[in-house]
Amino acid sequence: MDQTRKMWASAAVVGVIVVAGASVAAAASAGKLDQVARETRAVVEKATPSPTTTDDDIVVSHEVNPDPREVIDYWTDQRLQDAEPMPMPMVSAGDVILTE
Repeated sequence: MDQTRKMWASAAVVGVIVVAGASVAAAASAGKLDQVARETRAVVEKATPSPTTTDDDIVVSHEVNPDPREVIDYWTDQRLQDAEPMPMPMVSAGDVILTE
């Protein structure tokens, strides 16, 4: 295959990729991705996490670093030297129950 054909083949491949990317962007801006999310029952929550509790599972969530500047101010050199690592959780094979 000569260089001109290779160049045109490469240009065609790049063109297909660009058109595919443009169609994905157009679909996203037209709200088609929300439609796909509804069809696949995908759940996207845009709310801030709040503490919740259920009978089966316990989920606790809160904002960890509301102000990063306060974290930087808190961790002085002395506090970093005195810090102790958190203990690692120990899980044995009998503690885990798999359900479907």
